[in-house]
Amino acid sequence: MTKKLLSLLMASLLLAAALASCANHGQGGGETAGGTLAAEETSPYLDDLPQSLNFDAADIRFIHPGYSEVSGEDIFVEDPGGDIIKQAVYTAQMVVEDRLNVRYKVNLFANGRNPYNEMIVNSYLSNEDAYDISAEMISWAAISAEKGAYADLKATKYLDFTKPYWNPSLVETFSVGENNDRLYWASGDIALSYLKRIVCMLCNKGVAENYGLDVSELEQLVIDGKWTAETMKDYALRVNNIADPTNLNREIDTVGLMVPHNDHATMLATALGVRMMDKEGNLTFGDSHAVDVMQWLVHLFNDNAACTGTWGSVTNETLAVDQGMFLQDRAFLTTVEFQELIDVYSEKVGDFIPLPLPKWSESDDYATFSRTIFVSYSIMRTCPDTDLASAVMECMGSAGYSFLTPAYYEEAMQVKYSDATPESKAIFDIIRKSVVVDWGYNCQTVVTKTSSMVYGYTFIANNDYGWVSAVQARKRAWERCIRDYFDALNGLEEE
Repeated sequence: MTKKLLSLLMASLLLAAALASCANHGQGGGETAGGTLAAEETSPYLDDLPQSLNFDAADIRFIHPGYSEVSGEDIFVEDPGGDIIKQAVYTAQMVVEDRLNVRYKVNLFANGRNPYNEMIVNSYLSNEDAYDISAEMISWAAISAEKGAYADLKATKYLDFTKPYWNPSLVETFSVGENNDRLYWASGDIALSYLKRIVCMLCNKGVAENYGLDVSELEQLVIDGKWTAETMKDYALRVNNIADPTNLNREIDTVGLMVPHNDHATMLATALGVRMMDKEGNLTFGDSHAVDVMQWLVHLFNDNAACTGTWGSVTNETLAVDQGMFLQDRAFLTTVEFQELIDVYSEKVGDFIPLPLPKWSESDDYATFSRTIFVSYSIMRTCPDTDLASAVMECMGSAGYSFLTPAYYEEAMQVKYSDATPESKAIFDIIRKSVVVDWGYNCQTVVTKTSSMVYGYTFIANNDYGWVSAVQARKRAWERCIRDYFDALNGLEEE
């Protein structure tokens, strides 16, 4: 063991002890983004990579988005500068490099999603040996895979998708082939962006007090599995101080529910059980349950002034205004992404409680989603050494589980929010372990580029109940697109 790795392990063990102390304060060990309990693990690594692996200082070449939604600092940091999360990224990188004797070579592509996808596909079609591992937004990775740019991850030597650092819902959902024996992209503890974009809700304690609402009762409803759509609506409608119900004034009015991002409405519908298709290519969008949910959402946001959101263009300015209503105790419930808990709401440490997105009925499971702008990882089909690439990906997932996820969840959230109750910490665990994926939402580019039409927030904005007819009008085109996509994906020949 090198001195560098030894020092890193000593630091990580000290950090783990501190995190365990914080996590055990009134609450047992939690789950990682992969979904498996880690409290009883004593080894910093859960992978089965041979200790003798040595790639002789080989370069491992990444291509990674470098634009605003997804930072290259997810995997590569030159100077942590004392930042907790950057230090965890740096530590994970150093561990991978030292364990396998490899060196990261990270190329950042800053020109946007569509150009990134075109670059990946063109690199493959021209048989260019430029990159080993691609990190691509998950909705676009589906297109790169269909074009043949990515290798089958399940055919590689070192990737083990039974390990807890790979999201099991993603592995199960996106495995294809006659026996689900092929997989072209994966994510989990390997991707910081996957953690950042998990969507949940917050409840404002100050507003609750002003309206005589018992937040401990609400917390218990969540823990007991009774946080449903109708329960959310019931609580939201108890909060209403709007001077003119036909014209919300975001500067002075108080609302029961604020959805500051139209994508959050999409994920709310998905959490309530709306699905577009299954991986066999069957269109499920428009079934009776989806109709019930979508009509319920249109009614919720158009018949009740206390429930509102931003359905059109979302900008930093609109986000700041909508988030400001919650910060100023003028919104009772709001949807939020995990990273916003750190960037926006950290000053309200003791003033809110976390909630999962509601479920449709008590018999359902909670379903939490991460917005599609998180990255998944793939091995380029042109990669000359898939043993190297698969070992690096496996080691990255393991290192993310041991270093990155604990730092993000425990340090950035539970320590910052150390005043949180044991119930709130239990709810964080409920949110974390319920993260799932969906073919329709996560790979919407396969079916249509018009995600607003597909998931209906334009219908919410327009008070439009014609959702069913709109879906039916596009059904044949969607079914043909789905069928063609799966035919192409299942017909790929492995080299």
